[in-house]
Amino acid sequence: MEKIIEELEMNGYDYAIAIATKAEIEAGAACGQLSIITED
Repeated sequence: MEKIIEELEMNGYDYAIAIATKAEIEAGAACGQLSIITED
């Protein structure tokens, strides 16, 4: 995931990353949880 964040930052993007289990992806399920992670 660090590589993805690094590439997005290098190209001037603001970004958000969604993480799901394989079962959620295969079922097409949407998760109702939200986490906000920030770095200072």
